[in-house]
Amino acid sequence: MDIKEIKKNIMQYNLYEVVDSAPYGEYFVTILNEGDKVLIAADDYEGLATWAMDRKEFLNIATNEELEQLIDSVLYYNYIERDEEECTNE
Repeated sequence: MDIKEIKKNIMQYNLYEVVDSAPYGEYFVTILNEGDKVLIAADDYEGLATWAMDRKEFLNIATNEELEQLIDSVLYYNYIERDEEECTNE
């Protein structure tokens, strides 16, 4: 994921689905442009983590490393494991 391309897709093209299930280690990351908010979701087969932030704050991310730190924080603080029943019923 390239933060410059992501920001361009938000500012210039106003795309809704900015990143769609991009591989990130053992996870898949989706970034959605929700108008004045940006939603970051990271999931795997066992759980999900999400975080919404102000669009202006997201656009202040300057480097890919800062974006990776943000995604890592979202995973660390917000990851919720799915119930075993949910995993077997899919």
